Amino acid sequence: MKILTARQMAEVDRLTSQSAGIPSLLLMENAAFHLYLALLDYFDRLERTRILIVCGKGNNGGDGLALARQLLQRGVSPEVALLAERNQIRGDAAVNLRILESWPHPILEIPSAEAWDEAAPNLDRLDVIVDAILGTGITQPLRGLYADAVAAINETDAFVLSVDIPSGMPADSVKSPPLAIRADATVTFTAPKVAHALNSSQECIGDLYVAPIGTPPSLLDREEFFLHLLTPEDIRRETFIRPVSSHKGFYGDVALIAGSLGKSGAAALCGSAALRSGSGLVTVLTPRSVQLTVASAQPELMTEGLGETETGSLSDSAAALALEKLQGRDAAGLGPGLSLHPETVRLAHNLVAESPAPLVIDADGLNAFEGNLDRLSNRHGLPLILTPHPGEFSRLTAKPVADLLEDQVELTRSFAVRRHLWIVLKTFRPLIAAPDGRLFVSAVGNPGMATAGMGDVLTGVLTSMVGRARAAGLNDVDDVTQAVCAAVFLHAIAGDVAAESVGQESLTAGDVIDCLPEAWDILLETDETPL
Repeated sequence: MKILTARQMAEVDRLTSQSAGIPSLLLMENAAFHLYLALLDYFDRLERTRILIVCGKGNNGGDGLALARQLLQRGVSPEVALLAERNQIRGDAAVNLRILESWPHPILEIPSAEAWDEAAPNLDRLDVIVDAILGTGITQPLRGLYADAVAAINETDAFVLSVDIPSGMPADSVKSPPLAIRADATVTFTAPKVAHALNSSQECIGDLYVAPIGTPPSLLDREEFFLHLLTPEDIRRETFIRPVSSHKGFYGDVALIAGSLGKSGAAALCGSAALRSGSGLVTVLTPRSVQLTVASAQPELMTEGLGETETGSLSDSAAALALEKLQGRDAAGLGPGLSLHPETVRLAHNLVAESPAPLVIDADGLNAFEGNLDRLSNRHGLPLILTPHPGEFSRLTAKPVADLLEDQVELTRSFAVRRHLWIVLKTFRPLIAAPDGRLFVSAVGNPGMATAGMGDVLTGVLTSMVGRARAAGLNDVDDVTQAVCAAVFLHAIAGDVAAESVGQESLTAGDVIDCLPEAWDILLETDETPL
Protein backbone atom coordinates (compact mmCIF):
# COMPACT_ATOMS: atom_id res chain seq x y z
CA MET A 1 0.00 0.00 0.00
CA LYS A 2 1.47 3.35 -1.06
CA ILE A 3 2.18 6.08 1.50
CA LEU A 4 1.89 9.60 0.06
CA THR A 5 3.02 13.06 1.01
CA ALA A 6 0.47 15.86 1.16
CA ARG A 7 1.70 17.19 -2.18
CA GLN A 8 1.49 13.78 -3.82
CA MET A 9 -2.03 13.26 -2.47
CA ALA A 10 -3.14 16.62 -3.84
CA GLU A 11 -1.75 15.67 -7.26
CA VAL A 12 -3.53 12.31 -7.18
CA ASP A 13 -6.81 14.04 -6.29
CA ARG A 14 -6.31 16.50 -9.14
CA LEU A 15 -5.62 13.74 -11.64
CA THR A 16 -8.59 11.75 -10.36
CA SER A 17 -10.87 14.61 -11.32
CA GLN A 18 -9.11 15.96 -14.42
CA SER A 19 -7.79 12.78 -16.05
CA ALA A 20 -10.12 10.09 -14.74
CA GLY A 21 -13.19 12.32 -14.93
CA ILE A 22 -14.38 11.69 -11.36
CA PRO A 23 -15.80 14.94 -9.96
CA SER A 24 -14.17 16.17 -6.77
CA LEU A 25 -17.65 16.57 -5.28
CA LEU A 26 -18.18 12.83 -5.73
CA LEU A 27 -14.89 12.12 -3.98
CA MET A 28 -16.10 14.21 -1.04
CA GLU A 29 -19.39 12.33 -1.01
CA ASN A 30 -17.57 9.00 -0.97
CA ALA A 31 -15.31 10.21 1.83
CA ALA A 32 -18.34 11.16 3.92
CA PHE A 33 -19.88 7.73 3.36
CA HIS A 34 -16.75 6.02 4.66
CA LEU A 35 -16.80 8.27 7.71
CA TYR A 36 -20.36 7.10 8.32
CA LEU A 37 -19.27 3.45 7.97
CA ALA A 38 -16.46 4.02 10.46
CA LEU A 39 -18.92 5.40 13.01
CA LEU A 40 -21.03 2.29 12.58
CA ASP A 41 -18.03 0.18 13.58
CA TYR A 42 -18.13 1.75 17.02
CA PHE A 43 -21.80 2.66 17.55
CA ASP A 44 -24.71 0.33 16.73
CA ARG A 45 -27.46 2.89 17.30
CA LEU A 46 -26.25 6.15 15.81
CA GLU A 47 -29.72 7.66 16.04
CA ARG A 48 -29.33 7.52 19.83
CA THR A 49 -25.77 8.82 19.79
CA ARG A 50 -25.05 12.46 20.61
CA ILE A 51 -22.75 13.60 17.79
CA LEU A 52 -21.04 16.92 17.12
CA ILE A 53 -19.25 17.54 13.81
CA VAL A 54 -16.71 20.36 14.08
CA CYS A 55 -15.91 21.73 10.61
CA GLY A 56 -13.16 23.97 9.37
CA LYS A 57 -13.53 26.13 6.26
CA GLY A 58 -11.60 23.90 3.83
CA ASN A 59 -12.26 20.55 2.17
CA ASN A 60 -11.81 18.75 5.48
CA GLY A 61 -14.76 20.74 6.76
CA GLY A 62 -16.59 19.93 3.53
CA ASP A 63 -16.22 16.22 4.32
CA GLY A 64 -17.74 16.91 7.72
CA LEU A 65 -20.67 18.84 6.21
CA ALA A 66 -21.32 16.01 3.76
CA LEU A 67 -21.23 13.53 6.65
CA ALA A 68 -23.79 15.62 8.54
CA ARG A 69 -26.19 15.41 5.59
CA GLN A 70 -25.62 11.68 5.16
CA LEU A 71 -26.41 11.14 8.83
CA LEU A 72 -29.57 13.23 8.54
CA GLN A 73 -30.65 11.08 5.59
CA ARG A 74 -30.37 8.04 7.88
CA GLY A 75 -32.37 9.45 10.76
CA VAL A 76 -29.38 10.68 12.77
CA SER A 77 -29.40 14.31 13.85
CA PRO A 78 -25.86 15.53 14.54
CA GLU A 79 -24.94 18.97 15.77
CA VAL A 80 -22.69 20.95 13.44
CA ALA A 81 -20.24 23.65 14.46
CA LEU A 82 -18.56 25.70 11.73
CA LEU A 83 -15.26 27.32 12.77
CA ALA A 84 -15.66 30.11 10.22
CA GLU A 85 -18.22 32.50 8.82
CA ARG A 86 -20.42 30.94 6.17
CA ASN A 87 -19.23 33.35 3.49
CA GLN A 88 -15.66 32.12 3.99
CA ILE A 89 -16.50 28.63 2.71
CA ARG A 90 -15.44 27.93 -0.89
CA GLY A 91 -15.53 25.20 -3.52
CA ASP A 92 -16.97 21.76 -2.80
CA ALA A 93 -17.28 22.59 0.90
CA ALA A 94 -19.56 25.54 0.00
CA VAL A 95 -21.71 23.22 -2.13
CA ASN A 96 -22.16 20.84 0.78
CA LEU A 97 -22.90 23.73 3.11
CA ARG A 98 -25.70 24.95 0.81
CA ILE A 99 -27.15 21.44 0.58
CA LEU A 100 -27.08 21.04 4.35
CA GLU A 101 -28.76 24.43 4.83
CA SER A 102 -31.61 23.31 2.56
CA TRP A 103 -32.81 20.66 5.00
CA PRO A 104 -32.82 22.99 7.08
CA HIS A 105 -30.50 21.99 9.89
CA PRO A 106 -29.02 24.32 12.52
CA ILE A 107 -25.35 25.14 12.07
CA LEU A 108 -23.49 26.90 14.87
CA GLU A 109 -21.09 29.55 13.51
CA ILE A 110 -17.95 30.07 15.60
CA PRO A 111 -15.65 32.32 13.55
CA SER A 112 -13.18 33.42 16.27
CA ALA A 113 -11.53 32.42 19.51
CA GLU A 114 -13.74 34.92 21.31
CA ALA A 115 -16.83 33.36 19.77
CA TRP A 116 -15.59 29.92 20.85
CA ASP A 117 -15.35 31.09 24.44
CA GLU A 118 -18.90 32.45 24.26
CA ALA A 119 -20.74 29.97 22.09
CA ALA A 120 -18.83 26.70 22.15
CA PRO A 121 -21.16 23.75 22.65
CA ASN A 122 -21.08 21.80 25.90
CA LEU A 123 -18.67 19.10 24.81
CA ASP A 124 -18.95 17.02 27.99
CA ARG A 125 -22.46 15.81 27.14
CA LEU A 126 -21.42 14.35 23.77
CA ASP A 127 -20.80 10.74 22.81
CA VAL A 128 -18.95 11.48 19.56
CA ILE A 129 -17.01 14.44 18.19
CA VAL A 130 -16.04 14.36 14.52
CA ASP A 131 -12.88 16.36 13.92
CA ALA A 132 -13.28 17.87 10.44
CA ILE A 133 -11.31 20.99 11.26
CA LEU A 134 -8.03 20.79 9.34
CA GLY A 135 -6.67 18.33 6.81
CA THR A 136 -3.32 17.46 5.31
CA GLY A 137 -2.39 20.95 4.15
CA ILE A 138 -1.17 22.42 7.43
CA THR A 139 2.53 22.90 8.13
CA GLN A 140 2.47 25.29 11.12
CA PRO A 141 1.46 24.77 14.77
CA LEU A 142 -2.14 25.54 15.70
CA ARG A 143 -3.03 28.88 17.18
CA GLY A 144 -6.08 31.00 17.95
CA LEU A 145 -9.52 29.50 17.34
CA TYR A 146 -8.25 26.17 16.03
CA ALA A 147 -5.90 25.72 18.99
CA ASP A 148 -8.72 26.53 21.44
CA ALA A 149 -11.11 24.10 19.75
CA VAL A 150 -8.57 21.26 19.62
CA ALA A 151 -7.55 21.76 23.25
CA ALA A 152 -11.20 21.71 24.33
CA ILE A 153 -11.97 18.56 22.34
CA ASN A 154 -8.95 16.82 23.88
CA GLU A 155 -10.36 17.54 27.36
CA THR A 156 -13.57 15.61 26.74
CA ASP A 157 -14.36 11.92 27.23
CA ALA A 158 -16.19 11.74 23.89
CA PHE A 159 -15.13 9.31 21.17
CA VAL A 160 -13.22 11.39 18.60
CA LEU A 161 -13.16 10.51 14.89
CA SER A 162 -10.70 12.52 12.78
CA VAL A 163 -11.28 13.19 9.11
CA ASP A 164 -8.18 12.36 7.03
CA ILE A 165 -5.67 13.28 9.76
CA PRO A 166 -5.95 14.57 13.34
CA SER A 167 -6.18 18.35 13.16
CA GLY A 168 -2.83 19.89 14.06
CA MET A 169 -0.69 17.02 12.77
CA PRO A 170 1.31 17.95 9.64
CA ALA A 171 0.85 15.18 7.09
CA ASP A 172 4.53 14.90 6.16
CA SER A 173 6.08 15.17 9.61
CA VAL A 174 7.55 12.43 11.80
CA LYS A 175 7.87 14.82 14.79
CA SER A 176 5.23 15.11 17.48
CA PRO A 177 3.18 18.29 16.91
CA PRO A 178 2.91 20.76 19.82
CA LEU A 179 -0.87 20.36 19.78
CA ALA A 180 -3.11 18.01 17.80
CA ILE A 181 -6.39 16.20 18.18
CA ARG A 182 -6.07 12.94 20.11
CA ALA A 183 -8.38 10.80 18.03
CA ASP A 184 -9.77 7.38 18.84
CA ALA A 185 -9.92 6.65 15.12
CA THR A 186 -8.89 8.36 11.90
CA VAL A 187 -10.31 7.78 8.44
CA THR A 188 -7.92 8.77 5.69
CA PHE A 189 -8.65 8.54 1.99
CA THR A 190 -7.01 6.68 -0.91
CA ALA A 191 -3.64 6.17 0.82
CA PRO A 192 -2.06 6.72 4.23
CA LYS A 193 0.10 9.79 4.60
CA VAL A 194 3.64 9.91 6.02
CA ALA A 195 2.48 11.00 9.47
CA HIS A 196 -0.02 8.13 9.71
CA ALA A 197 2.85 5.68 9.47
CA LEU A 198 5.83 7.45 11.00
CA ASN A 199 4.80 10.34 13.24
CA SER A 200 5.97 9.63 16.77
CA SER A 201 2.58 10.73 18.18
CA GLN A 202 0.76 7.63 16.96
CA GLU A 203 -1.55 7.86 19.97
CA CYS A 204 -3.14 10.89 18.28
CA ILE A 205 -4.26 8.79 15.30
CA GLY A 206 -5.99 5.90 17.03
CA ASP A 207 -7.37 3.18 14.77
CA LEU A 208 -6.46 4.01 11.18
CA TYR A 209 -8.89 3.36 8.33
CA VAL A 210 -7.71 3.77 4.74
CA ALA A 211 -10.84 4.30 2.66
CA PRO A 212 -11.03 4.04 -1.14
CA ILE A 213 -13.10 6.93 -2.49
CA GLY A 214 -12.87 6.38 -6.24
CA THR A 215 -9.27 7.13 -7.24
CA PRO A 216 -8.15 4.68 -9.97
CA PRO A 217 -5.34 2.46 -8.58
CA SER A 218 -3.27 3.21 -11.68
CA LEU A 219 -2.78 6.79 -10.46
CA LEU A 220 -0.85 5.45 -7.47
CA ASP A 221 1.41 3.27 -9.58
CA ARG A 222 4.11 5.86 -10.11
CA GLU A 223 7.84 5.44 -9.54
CA GLU A 224 8.13 8.62 -7.50
CA PHE A 225 5.67 7.18 -4.99
CA PHE A 226 8.39 5.04 -3.44
CA LEU A 227 7.08 4.76 0.13
CA HIS A 228 4.94 1.73 1.00
CA LEU A 229 3.05 0.54 4.08
CA LEU A 230 3.89 -3.13 4.42
CA THR A 231 0.77 -5.34 4.35
CA PRO A 232 0.19 -9.11 4.07
CA GLU A 233 -0.55 -8.62 0.38
CA ASP A 234 3.04 -7.45 -0.13
CA ILE A 235 4.43 -10.82 0.97
CA ARG A 236 4.67 -13.59 -1.61
CA ARG A 237 3.40 -16.21 0.77
CA GLU A 238 3.31 -18.92 -1.88
CA THR A 239 7.12 -18.96 -1.90
CA PHE A 240 7.07 -20.36 1.64
CA ILE A 241 4.79 -23.32 0.97
CA ARG A 242 6.77 -26.53 1.45
CA PRO A 243 6.42 -29.15 -1.31
CA VAL A 244 5.91 -32.77 -0.27
CA SER A 245 9.28 -33.69 -1.79
CA SER A 246 11.14 -31.27 0.51
CA HIS A 247 14.51 -31.88 2.11
CA LYS A 248 16.50 -29.55 4.36
CA GLY A 249 18.61 -28.31 1.47
CA PHE A 250 15.53 -26.60 0.04
CA TYR A 251 15.42 -24.14 2.93
CA GLY A 252 18.87 -22.70 3.17
CA ASP A 253 22.15 -23.50 4.87
CA VAL A 254 23.06 -20.40 6.90
CA ALA A 255 25.87 -19.38 9.22
CA LEU A 256 25.97 -16.82 12.02
CA ILE A 257 29.18 -15.15 13.18
CA ALA A 258 28.26 -14.05 16.66
CA GLY A 259 29.03 -14.10 20.35
CA SER A 260 31.88 -13.37 22.74
CA LEU A 261 32.64 -14.06 26.37
CA GLY A 262 29.73 -12.60 28.33
CA LYS A 263 27.55 -12.27 25.21
CA SER A 264 27.01 -15.89 24.24
CA GLY A 265 23.27 -15.37 24.64
CA ALA A 266 23.20 -13.11 21.58
CA ALA A 267 24.62 -15.92 19.44
CA ALA A 268 22.19 -18.46 20.92
CA LEU A 269 19.16 -16.23 20.36
CA CYS A 270 20.23 -15.50 16.81
CA GLY A 271 20.73 -19.18 16.00
CA SER A 272 17.45 -20.29 17.57
CA ALA A 273 15.55 -17.60 15.67
CA ALA A 274 17.07 -18.76 12.38
CA LEU A 275 15.96 -22.33 13.07
CA ARG A 276 12.44 -21.25 14.02
CA SER A 277 12.28 -19.20 10.82
CA GLY A 278 12.58 -22.35 8.77
CA SER A 279 16.24 -22.67 7.80
CA GLY A 280 17.29 -26.19 6.90
CA LEU A 281 20.73 -25.89 8.50
CA VAL A 282 22.12 -23.32 10.95
CA THR A 283 25.74 -23.11 12.10
CA VAL A 284 27.00 -20.59 14.65
CA LEU A 285 30.64 -19.54 14.34
CA THR A 286 31.68 -18.30 17.76
CA PRO A 287 34.76 -18.05 20.02
CA ARG A 288 35.93 -21.42 21.34
CA SER A 289 35.43 -20.37 24.95
CA VAL A 290 31.66 -19.91 24.45
CA GLN A 291 31.04 -22.68 21.90
CA LEU A 292 29.72 -25.12 24.49
CA THR A 293 27.37 -22.51 25.94
CA VAL A 294 25.92 -21.70 22.51
CA ALA A 295 25.65 -25.37 21.52
CA SER A 296 23.80 -26.27 24.73
CA ALA A 297 21.16 -23.59 24.12
CA GLN A 298 19.59 -25.45 21.21
CA PRO A 299 20.52 -29.02 20.23
CA GLU A 300 19.59 -28.49 16.57
CA LEU A 301 22.26 -25.81 16.20
CA MET A 302 25.63 -26.71 14.76
CA THR A 303 28.57 -24.74 16.12
CA GLU A 304 32.15 -24.05 15.14
CA GLY A 305 34.67 -22.74 17.65
CA LEU A 306 37.05 -20.12 16.25
CA GLY A 307 40.19 -18.43 17.50
CA GLU A 308 39.71 -15.70 20.05
CA THR A 309 41.34 -12.73 21.67
CA GLU A 310 42.48 -12.54 25.27
CA THR A 311 39.06 -11.07 26.15
CA GLY A 312 37.07 -13.90 24.56
CA SER A 313 36.02 -12.26 21.30
CA LEU A 314 36.78 -13.48 17.81
CA SER A 315 40.35 -12.89 16.67
CA ASP A 316 41.34 -11.60 13.27
CA SER A 317 43.37 -14.82 12.92
CA ALA A 318 40.02 -16.62 12.64
CA ALA A 319 39.12 -14.82 9.40
CA ALA A 320 40.52 -17.47 7.04
CA LEU A 321 38.67 -20.33 8.77
CA ALA A 322 35.49 -18.27 9.04
CA LEU A 323 35.55 -17.51 5.30
CA GLU A 324 36.16 -21.19 4.60
CA LYS A 325 33.09 -22.05 6.70
CA LEU A 326 31.01 -19.54 4.75
CA GLN A 327 31.71 -21.28 1.44
CA GLY A 328 28.54 -22.82 0.08
CA ARG A 329 26.28 -21.08 2.58
CA ASP A 330 23.11 -19.45 1.32
CA ALA A 331 23.39 -16.51 3.74
CA ALA A 332 25.25 -15.41 6.85
CA GLY A 333 24.61 -13.09 9.78
CA LEU A 334 27.35 -11.04 11.40
CA GLY A 335 27.44 -9.04 14.58
CA PRO A 336 25.28 -10.10 17.56
CA GLY A 337 27.42 -10.11 20.70
CA LEU A 338 30.60 -9.76 18.64
CA SER A 339 32.37 -7.01 20.70
CA LEU A 340 34.58 -4.20 19.41
CA HIS A 341 38.01 -5.54 20.25
CA PRO A 342 40.41 -4.17 17.58
CA GLU A 343 41.09 -7.68 16.28
CA THR A 344 37.37 -8.41 16.08
CA VAL A 345 36.83 -5.18 14.16
CA ARG A 346 39.49 -6.25 11.64
CA LEU A 347 37.79 -9.64 11.38
CA ALA A 348 34.46 -7.91 10.59
CA HIS A 349 36.12 -5.82 7.86
CA ASN A 350 37.60 -8.93 6.25
CA LEU A 351 34.40 -10.94 6.42
CA VAL A 352 32.26 -8.21 4.87
CA ALA A 353 34.73 -7.64 2.06
CA GLU A 354 35.35 -11.31 1.25
CA SER A 355 32.17 -13.12 2.25
CA PRO A 356 31.06 -15.67 -0.36
CA ALA A 357 27.49 -15.45 0.99
CA PRO A 358 24.98 -12.62 1.38
CA LEU A 359 25.42 -10.95 4.77
CA VAL A 360 22.99 -9.61 7.34
CA ILE A 361 24.98 -7.19 9.51
CA ASP A 362 23.85 -6.07 12.97
CA ALA A 363 25.12 -4.64 16.24
CA ASP A 364 28.91 -4.73 16.55
CA GLY A 365 29.13 -5.90 12.96
CA LEU A 366 27.88 -2.40 12.09
CA ASN A 367 29.76 -0.56 14.82
CA ALA A 368 32.98 -1.99 13.37
CA PHE A 369 32.54 0.35 10.40
CA GLU A 370 32.24 3.60 12.34
CA GLY A 371 34.65 5.94 10.57
CA ASN A 372 35.36 3.23 7.96
CA LEU A 373 32.26 3.47 5.82
CA ASP A 374 34.24 3.06 2.63
CA ARG A 375 35.00 -0.53 3.68
CA LEU A 376 31.32 -1.45 3.94
CA SER A 377 31.07 -3.35 0.65
CA ASN A 378 31.43 -6.89 -0.64
CA ARG A 379 33.88 -7.40 -3.46
CA HIS A 380 31.78 -10.23 -4.90
CA GLY A 381 28.76 -7.94 -5.25
CA LEU A 382 26.64 -10.09 -2.93
CA PRO A 383 23.77 -8.56 -0.96
CA LEU A 384 24.46 -6.71 2.27
CA ILE A 385 21.53 -6.14 4.63
CA LEU A 386 22.19 -3.68 7.46
CA THR A 387 19.96 -3.61 10.55
CA PRO A 388 20.94 -0.51 12.55
CA HIS A 389 19.02 1.11 15.34
CA PRO A 390 19.17 4.94 15.21
CA GLY A 391 22.33 5.11 17.34
CA GLU A 392 24.18 2.67 15.08
CA PHE A 393 22.98 4.44 11.96
CA SER A 394 24.09 7.74 13.47
CA ARG A 395 27.58 6.33 13.99
CA LEU A 396 27.70 5.05 10.41
CA THR A 397 26.52 8.30 8.85
CA ALA A 398 28.12 10.73 11.35
CA LYS A 399 24.75 12.49 11.71
CA PRO A 400 23.14 13.28 15.07
CA VAL A 401 20.34 10.91 16.01
CA ALA A 402 17.78 13.74 16.21
CA ASP A 403 18.59 14.91 12.67
CA LEU A 404 18.55 11.35 11.40
CA LEU A 405 15.13 10.63 12.85
CA GLU A 406 13.65 13.86 11.54
CA ASP A 407 14.79 13.04 7.99
CA GLN A 408 14.76 9.25 8.30
CA VAL A 409 12.86 8.57 5.08
CA GLU A 410 15.25 10.36 2.75
CA LEU A 411 18.46 9.53 4.62
CA THR A 412 17.70 5.80 4.81
CA ARG A 413 16.62 5.66 1.19
CA SER A 414 19.57 7.62 -0.18
CA PHE A 415 22.06 5.56 1.85
CA ALA A 416 20.64 2.29 0.49
CA VAL A 417 20.54 3.51 -3.11
CA ARG A 418 23.98 5.12 -3.07
CA ARG A 419 25.68 2.06 -1.56
CA HIS A 420 23.46 -0.51 -3.26
CA LEU A 421 22.45 -2.38 -0.12
CA TRP A 422 19.43 -2.94 2.10
CA ILE A 423 18.75 -1.20 5.40
CA VAL A 424 16.31 -2.15 8.13
CA LEU A 425 16.25 0.96 10.35
CA LYS A 426 14.94 -0.23 13.70
CA THR A 427 12.76 2.64 14.89
CA PHE A 428 9.34 2.21 16.52
CA ARG A 429 8.10 1.74 12.94
CA PRO A 430 10.89 -0.13 11.12
CA LEU A 431 11.93 1.26 7.73
CA ILE A 432 13.11 -1.15 5.04
CA ALA A 433 15.11 0.56 2.31
CA ALA A 434 16.00 -1.32 -0.88
CA PRO A 435 18.77 -0.41 -3.34
CA ASP A 436 16.19 0.21 -6.08
CA GLY A 437 14.77 3.15 -4.10
CA ARG A 438 11.69 1.52 -2.65
CA LEU A 439 11.02 2.07 1.03
CA PHE A 440 8.67 0.01 3.21
CA VAL A 441 7.23 0.83 6.63
CA SER A 442 6.16 -1.95 8.99
CA ALA A 443 3.31 -0.92 11.28
CA VAL A 444 3.26 -4.29 13.07
CA GLY A 445 4.90 -4.87 16.45
CA ASN A 446 4.57 -3.29 19.88
CA PRO A 447 6.56 -1.30 22.49
CA GLY A 448 7.21 -4.45 24.52
CA MET A 449 9.72 -5.44 21.86
CA ALA A 450 12.05 -2.68 23.03
CA THR A 451 14.13 -5.07 25.09
CA ALA A 452 17.50 -6.80 25.09
CA GLY A 453 18.12 -9.44 22.45
CA MET A 454 15.30 -8.42 20.10
CA GLY A 455 17.77 -7.33 17.43
CA ASP A 456 19.62 -10.64 17.73
CA VAL A 457 16.36 -12.45 17.03
CA LEU A 458 15.66 -10.23 14.02
CA THR A 459 19.15 -10.96 12.66
CA GLY A 460 18.42 -14.69 12.88
CA VAL A 461 15.06 -14.33 11.16
CA LEU A 462 16.53 -12.12 8.42
CA THR A 463 19.47 -14.44 7.78
CA SER A 464 17.10 -17.39 7.56
CA MET A 465 14.75 -15.66 5.13
CA VAL A 466 17.53 -14.41 2.86
CA GLY A 467 19.09 -17.88 2.90
CA ARG A 468 15.78 -19.51 2.06
CA ALA A 469 15.29 -17.19 -0.90
CA ARG A 470 18.78 -17.89 -2.21
CA ALA A 471 18.35 -21.66 -1.78
CA ALA A 472 15.19 -21.38 -3.86
CA GLY A 473 17.06 -19.55 -6.62
CA LEU A 474 15.51 -16.18 -5.80
CA ASN A 475 18.47 -13.83 -6.06
CA ASP A 476 17.53 -10.55 -7.72
CA VAL A 477 16.88 -7.24 -5.96
CA ASP A 478 13.14 -7.79 -5.74
CA ASP A 479 13.62 -11.31 -4.35
CA VAL A 480 15.95 -10.12 -1.60
CA THR A 481 13.61 -7.22 -0.81
CA GLN A 482 10.74 -9.70 -0.49
CA ALA A 483 12.78 -11.84 1.88
CA VAL A 484 13.74 -8.85 4.04
CA CYS A 485 10.16 -7.57 4.19
CA ALA A 486 8.84 -11.03 5.09
CA ALA A 487 11.42 -11.36 7.86
CA VAL A 488 10.60 -7.99 9.43
CA PHE A 489 6.89 -8.77 9.20
CA LEU A 490 7.24 -12.26 10.69
CA HIS A 491 9.40 -11.00 13.55
CA ALA A 492 6.88 -8.26 14.39
CA ILE A 493 3.87 -10.59 14.20
CA ALA A 494 5.64 -12.95 16.61
CA GLY A 495 6.19 -9.98 18.91
CA ASP A 496 2.49 -9.15 18.88
CA VAL A 497 1.51 -12.78 19.51
CA ALA A 498 3.97 -12.92 22.41
CA ALA A 499 2.62 -9.68 23.88
CA GLU A 500 -0.89 -11.13 23.88
CA SER A 501 0.41 -14.06 25.90
CA VAL A 502 2.81 -12.51 28.42
CA GLY A 503 2.06 -8.78 28.13
CA GLN A 504 4.34 -6.04 26.91
CA GLU A 505 6.05 -5.41 30.23
CA SER A 506 7.31 -8.99 30.59
CA LEU A 507 8.09 -9.62 26.92
CA THR A 508 11.53 -11.08 26.18
CA ALA A 509 13.37 -11.91 22.98
CA GLY A 510 13.00 -15.59 23.81
CA ASP A 511 9.23 -15.17 23.93
CA VAL A 512 9.32 -13.89 20.36
CA ILE A 513 11.24 -16.97 19.21
CA ASP A 514 8.69 -19.19 20.96
CA CYS A 515 5.88 -17.42 19.09
CA LEU A 516 7.41 -17.69 15.61
CA PRO A 517 5.41 -20.90 14.85
CA GLU A 518 2.11 -19.10 15.48
CA ALA A 519 3.37 -16.07 13.56
CA TRP A 520 4.05 -18.34 10.58
CA ASP A 521 0.48 -19.65 10.77
CA ILE A 522 -0.88 -16.11 10.76
CA LEU A 523 1.33 -15.01 7.88
CA LEU A 524 0.74 -18.04 5.67
CA GLU A 525 -2.80 -19.14 6.33
CA THR A 526 -4.93 -16.02 6.74
CA ASP A 527 -5.24 -12.39 5.76
CA GLU A 528 -5.87 -11.44 9.38
CA THR A 529 -2.34 -10.23 10.09
CA PRO A 530 -2.63 -7.54 12.77
CA LEU A 531 -1.73 -4.03 11.60
